[in-house]
Amino acid sequence: MDREKKNRIFHDGLLDSDEKFRVLVEHAVIGTYIIRNGHFTYVNERFAEIFGYSREELIGKSNLDLTHPDDREKTAEKIRQRVEGMAESIEYSFRGLTKTGEIKYIRVYGSVFHYEGERAIIGTLIDETEMVEARKELQKLANYDSLTGLFNRRVFQLEFERAIELGKRRGHRVALILIDLDNFKRINDSLGHKMGDEVLHQLSQRIKKLLRVSDLFARMGGDEFAIIVEDFYDLNEIAHILRKIQKSMKESIAVDHIALRLNLSLGIALFPEHGKEADTLQKAADIALYEAKKQGKNRYAFFARNSDTLLTKLRLETELSTAVEQGEIQMYLQPQFDTQTHTLLGAEALIRWAHPREGLLYPKEFLSLAGEAGELYKLDLFILKQALVQLQRWHRDKKDEIQLSVNVSNALFHHQEFLLEMRKLYDTFGALLCQIELELTEEILLENEIHANHIIHALKVMGFKLSIDDFGTGYSSLSHLKKLQVDKIKIDRSFIKELILDSQDHIIVEAIIVMGHALGLEVLAEGVETEKQLDILKDMGCDSIQGFYFSQGIPLNLFEQKWMEA
Repeated sequence: MDREKKNRIFHDGLLDSDEKFRVLVEHAVIGTYIIRNGHFTYVNERFAEIFGYSREELIGKSNLDLTHPDDREKTAEKIRQRVEGMAESIEYSFRGLTKTGEIKYIRVYGSVFHYEGERAIIGTLIDETEMVEARKELQKLANYDSLTGLFNRRVFQLEFERAIELGKRRGHRVALILIDLDNFKRINDSLGHKMGDEVLHQLSQRIKKLLRVSDLFARMGGDEFAIIVEDFYDLNEIAHILRKIQKSMKESIAVDHIALRLNLSLGIALFPEHGKEADTLQKAADIALYEAKKQGKNRYAFFARNSDTLLTKLRLETELSTAVEQGEIQMYLQPQFDTQTHTLLGAEALIRWAHPREGLLYPKEFLSLAGEAGELYKLDLFILKQALVQLQRWHRDKKDEIQLSVNVSNALFHHQEFLLEMRKLYDTFGALLCQIELELTEEILLENEIHANHIIHALKVMGFKLSIDDFGTGYSSLSHLKKLQVDKIKIDRSFIKELILDSQDHIIVEAIIVMGHALGLEVLAEGVETEKQLDILKDMGCDSIQGFYFSQGIPLNLFEQKWMEA
């Protein structure tokens, strides 16, 4: 091959490489540019597209013409460093301006090269606007409530803790104001959730205008809001804010052409007077809010020291939700005996809460809280399962087979999954259910007689025995007793207490025993505390008894030692 042919092939190869490089740059998905003497001498199509110009319009322009005024000094310094040799390659971000004035978030990469004896800059840039905006939106979602635009609970928590720590260091006072919209559920139910959201939005904007710039206003969730007031001098400042908020509510809010008059309840707790930790102060403000609502709503209340019992109640209610998982709920047993022979027949399973700080708590101290918190049916179910597990152990260890009675609350009996849970127990424990007596109150049985009869029939089929607890305190009649498939009635302790002194109680107890036997039911007397009471019940023919005369409710291990081994 001659030299001329070789040169032609080499020249064509170079041209082909140049063409490939040109096509690659021209159609790149990133912007490419060359700057010489502070002006663009080359830009590719993507560069022009990012800034909304034609390529011809950009040639000769300064890079600063495409830079936001607030970023020009920083950008000029970066260019100077590269041109003067202080940095061969530099990477930085700036805000760019398009031809129409739109802001773009740009990431730049540039290097210095020599062109016709002068230093020039060649580089690429990426439009990061979508990524930056997405990041901003995520940050907004993390910190702000989407409905009202206020800070959310997360920010409130952080800022409240910061305010308290600052108050500790500098001796400043901090006020926490909790706001709750009265009867908001009625608005949601009548107008719908969309209109309810509009009410919350307008309410939040109205209150926001009344606050100082330094006050933090947040939506805690639902219709509850919180205000943090820092570094105030006396309560008049807080009272002034509260009065302004209440006064603003006198003007109605228009929603879908309906004028609504809103009422607010407010609860206030103060640092350091009512606590020195965020959690304590929030609970104090919750209690104050509760007091405001209890006093008739549409008012404000400061936390008061005589509300400490409510604070304890609120704390216990919160801790109750995890008490079972923490192993704090325990089963105690109170034995039941044959009245004539004093033979052990069974025991009533009682519930106790072994609280890590408060010590052993009895049912009257926490069952009403469990009912308010919707946890009562879980506790009942837990004790029932514990009773079955214990019967299973005794059966396995060939111990005496006694009967265990377990209270069933209204919450459990009428729970939608009650029968489903009972069937699960049947599948697990089978014939052991025959050794369980479920104690029901008269109120449960009379609340919905048809429904109660259906459930009782299903329970009897599974093998459970049933008794009516606290008999005589409700409104059972002979006709009801005749229809109900129960096995036993338990005479309430209030009749046994005055059995010796009160002739009427004597007559009532004797009548219950006679009536129960006539209907084929066993009769047990609760609350037997003296030998005299025991003798009277024995003469009346009462079948079984339980009470302090023999034993109070005791832990399982003591029950086994004292009664089963004996």
